[in-house]
Amino acid sequence: MSPDRRPVDSPSAASSADDLQRVLHETRHRFVASFVAQCESIRILVDKVAAFGPRGPVAALKQVVHRLSGLAGTIGFPTISARAAELEELVDAAGRDAFDASLARDVVRAIREAFTKDLASPPVWSTPPAVSTARGAKILVAEDESDQRAIVTACLEGAGYVPIAVASGDLVLNTARAENPAVILLDIAMPRLDGYSACRLLKADPELADIPVIFMTTGANLDDRLAGLTLGADEFLSKPIDMRELVLRIQLLLERTRSRRSPMAHEPPASRELTYDAFLAVASEEIARSPAALAIVRLPAERHKESSHLLTEEIRGRDAIGAYGPTRLLILMPEMTAVAARDRLEPVIDRLVAHGLGGICAGVSATPGAGTKTAQTLIGEADEALAEARYLGDKTAIWSERPGRPAAAPAARTVLVAEDDPDVTRIVDAQMRAAGYRTIIAFDGEQALAAVRAAPDVLVLDLMMPKLNGFDVLTQLREVPAPRPRIVVLSARGREQDVMRAFELGADDYMTKPFNPQELTARIARLLK
Repeated sequence: MSPDRRPVDSPSAASSADDLQRVLHETRHRFVASFVAQCESIRILVDKVAAFGPRGPVAALKQVVHRLSGLAGTIGFPTISARAAELEELVDAAGRDAFDASLARDVVRAIREAFTKDLASPPVWSTPPAVSTARGAKILVAEDESDQRAIVTACLEGAGYVPIAVASGDLVLNTARAENPAVILLDIAMPRLDGYSACRLLKADPELADIPVIFMTTGANLDDRLAGLTLGADEFLSKPIDMRELVLRIQLLLERTRSRRSPMAHEPPASRELTYDAFLAVASEEIARSPAALAIVRLPAERHKESSHLLTEEIRGRDAIGAYGPTRLLILMPEMTAVAARDRLEPVIDRLVAHGLGGICAGVSATPGAGTKTAQTLIGEADEALAEARYLGDKTAIWSERPGRPAAAPAARTVLVAEDDPDVTRIVDAQMRAAGYRTIIAFDGEQALAAVRAAPDVLVLDLMMPKLNGFDVLTQLREVPAPRPRIVVLSARGREQDVMRAFELGADDYMTKPFNPQELTARIARLLK
């Protein structure tokens, strides 16, 4: 499917505004005409899911309700949109065999009642004013729902932009390369490739990474927003979307982008460095489809930014580079062996040393074939190789299987979980015990410090806790005599200053929520090797 590109010589602002009104009215008319039948379809699907549980049409029901939740509010049915969002949450539980059929039927009835209420209050649509300074700027719209796509593109045309529309996530990357849009609007729930995956690929491409991304989705919660922003998105809008707000957000993003692209002459070029979570997502996708080498490069903390920029200039465009604490960088080199990666890195290290950067070394690991190792395994192996390079005083070292390599023995290890959210605590506790660890639970900072006397091997530490927060705990742990536990910070606070402060206070690793419990286990196992 080729992108739907509107002509550059778009109609005048007045005629585009008329087009938006026409699209909104036509969509609303179709919605009203089909509403009774749509509700009946939802009722039938609810009954089938109630009868068959996870084996029933859960995905189909979720798709219908998701569309209703996003579209209804946009065309003047806000109460229906809110009720549909409630039903979508109930449908999510059906996949875990926890579907409340009685409540779901009540919500369907509430949706019917909301129709009468919303229909009695016709919407007052306000067309966004044309933005003369942005006239002609291309906006890539990735939205699989045809009515939503038509409304957004009509709105953008009315504001002076040139919308380029695609209906599935797998078209985003190539369309962005061909059209070089100023902003990309991404729906999350799209066929063939979801919005999160499309964003990962965009941010991993050095030619596209600087294009601002706005996520648009229905029923987004805090975890969804954190996930999107962690991947590098600039904004996160929940459907139903106010078109005036959308245009304003785009205008502000374009202004910020222009400011970033006009730096002072002495400023260094933009970095390609991904966050750890974004790098991990890119690496996981890449090594699942092709062999690759992964390196951890140790850099001087006081000149980390300069080192990162110099290193970025030396690697291939298809390579990915990611943050790994204040003194380390991760580099993924697709379709490259460990030996080839070492041979590529050593002259690069020599050039960095020639710039007066000392103490640089690297550890390298690689997969023998596609899907043979996980990204976490490669990182753990490269970390071991880096330690060997530092010990021997070499520029690089390659991880290899060695006789006598100690096997992990988690059964004898203890993990202290310091977290005030009982749901997160239960998840981490269950995951640790399933992996063979003993656990100690602390629900505030004072309990965490007291529990350290039991000499746990690892502390999983939330930053936002009562009595003493995570930063207070880290500060006081610096005064605790050795041996101290290895510390993994697990927090919803993903700002760079929070991450850097945690590492400066002694944290060994940092994960942002939402998190993957299996990844947490892998990171702990790596710390304990």
